[in-house]
Amino acid sequence: MGSSSYRSSYQSYLNRQSVEGDQMKVILIVNVAEGLQKYMKRNNMQTVFNKLSPLTLSGPVKVVAQQDGSFYQLLSFAHENTHTYMKEQIYGLDPARGEQIDLFSKLFTTSEITHLIWFTDEEVTPYLSKIASMHAPHLFWNFISIKGYPLRCTEKTPKNVTLTHAPKISGLATSVLYRKVFNKFTQYINKTDLPMNGRVRVMQTEDRSASQLVVKGSKTPVEPSNLKVGIGWKTSEGECLTAGMLLADNRLPDAESIAFFGNKSTIGMTHVDGRELPTEDMELYTVNLSAIRQAGPDKVLFTLVMPHGVPEELYIRLMTYDNRELLRYEVDMRICSGNTALELGSLYAYKDQWRFNAIGNGYDAGMELVAEHYGIPDLTTTYSFTPEVLEEIALDGRTFEYQMQDLFTKLGYDVEVPTSDPYAPDYGVDLIIIKGGVRKAVQLKCFSNVVPVRAVQEVYAGAKMYDCDSYLVVTTSYFSRAALQMAEQLGVEVWDKTQLTKTEDRLRSRIGVSPEHELKLKLSKLDSEDEVDIDISAFLVNEYDRCAGEDDFVFYNQPDHPSGCVKLINDNVWEKLLILDLAKLPAHCTRIVVVGSLDTYKRKVELTIDNELDLYHTFEYMPSAVCDTLVLGQFRKIDGEWAFTTSETYFAGGLEEACRAYGLEVG
Repeated sequence: MGSSSYRSSYQSYLNRQSVEGDQMKVILIVNVAEGLQKYMKRNNMQTVFNKLSPLTLSGPVKVVAQQDGSFYQLLSFAHENTHTYMKEQIYGLDPARGEQIDLFSKLFTTSEITHLIWFTDEEVTPYLSKIASMHAPHLFWNFISIKGYPLRCTEKTPKNVTLTHAPKISGLATSVLYRKVFNKFTQYINKTDLPMNGRVRVMQTEDRSASQLVVKGSKTPVEPSNLKVGIGWKTSEGECLTAGMLLADNRLPDAESIAFFGNKSTIGMTHVDGRELPTEDMELYTVNLSAIRQAGPDKVLFTLVMPHGVPEELYIRLMTYDNRELLRYEVDMRICSGNTALELGSLYAYKDQWRFNAIGNGYDAGMELVAEHYGIPDLTTTYSFTPEVLEEIALDGRTFEYQMQDLFTKLGYDVEVPTSDPYAPDYGVDLIIIKGGVRKAVQLKCFSNVVPVRAVQEVYAGAKMYDCDSYLVVTTSYFSRAALQMAEQLGVEVWDKTQLTKTEDRLRSRIGVSPEHELKLKLSKLDSEDEVDIDISAFLVNEYDRCAGEDDFVFYNQPDHPSGCVKLINDNVWEKLLILDLAKLPAHCTRIVVVGSLDTYKRKVELTIDNELDLYHTFEYMPSAVCDTLVLGQFRKIDGEWAFTTSETYFAGGLEEACRAYGLEVG
């Protein structure tokens, strides 16, 4: 995805959040300790800065370098330098060239709402007292781990401090950045009473003039058949999670009759994450009572899971689609202190009308007891009802959608989103991907459970609404047998977890390289204290995968190619360096095949490719138990551009067999 695509995607994010960009001030802080810089290069942190480039839409962004206990203000992060910032301002440079500042006082001279994104890997605890002493709730501090591990903190963080990490910082795709970084900021601003005027976004206009405050045990008639059910809470002890359950004769028909983070929709009801919307509600449900009644269920039960303790405040309310609040039930938390799950309230059919029952009853065994009470004791083996599901899901379906937009773009598709309105129907189509004039409807299922047949039926039917001729369902899980049979009958393509992983791995195993800069390939042992003898070789081959002669084979006894294109440096037995200059590749050669050899089976090795600019990639390999020589990858042109692609080729006969494979005689 190019820079313009990231900026467009970020602008869409602002639009979805109703955020005014010029009201959102950002400061980037980077720990430039020498020990961390290798991780920045190794995990290609420049790509993270590339994806942060949309922050410059409203002007240059301040950048502060941290070295030990000192802070220095660097050149601003601006549109002109986003793709070279790490090389030009961070890598190997003395931060003291910038103006030294007191981060916790003089840097902030206004009361503007400010988001501080702090890339570091040290313990955060010492900074908490300094942040608290500032008495500045308009400053939101987001600490992000450079190494990708959870940051250390031994004290409870205040509400305006959050700790963020990802498995690898280079894996912080645009979607995850927005979700884990920006959304936490907007959630804090919009769910916190700040002692100042103005907010990052304006709350939705709601009419509460006719709202009715109901009490526990009350049963209130409800007239509209299309409703929004909002659930909100305030807590400092961790996340809560809600679920909407369709009941027939007070029993759950099946596991698919539940809507929550792990199963976003069921018949007549859709779950919406209110954390991302301009509303006081943390989670919402759009409910079509007519559709639910026609399908059979006669009750919709709303529950809350709270494994970290009861919230300080909790409510459930009913609204019309045009944001008229009908009623509100504020749960008395004093009588729920020992519970880990609650029945908040229910919509139930009574004769020819629907009524709302304010319940407020608790359970002390989480969702397991709730599910058992309504007839599915093993429900928690199908779904995860812990707040960690927010992270597992990607952190929910919307973020998965952003990730898939990124993936399809890399696969060469143009991507369209049917609607950005979370309340508008999408007819079962989350994305439309276009290549060669063919429009394909895509439904995304970010599930931890098996995808039912309904997903295949929905995308097949919804495709006609968007003039699509082909269909695809992608999931982070697997498909039921019925879903696979229906997909085969209707001609719907399906990607399960395995196919999705293979596609992502294929993209990760191909990187673009520039022939204008020298490339350094380093092969070294990984996670081993043993002395492992490593060798790296290069075969310069033609279009028929053959070397023209022995000169086109670079190895330990012939470390230089006559053209100067490849040079081998044998510093030590457990690490080898290969230097390539693709601009000097002889005309008779079309590819450079890189081969690695080890003297010990099943020892992981690591190949890094570095051109000392913004390209720093790492690949891990595990030689098989029957051979120790493998193709690490090859440099070749793809669509006219140079790229490095990995390989799964092994040579059981060692380097001698590799030589024969590439047309060389072995004496």
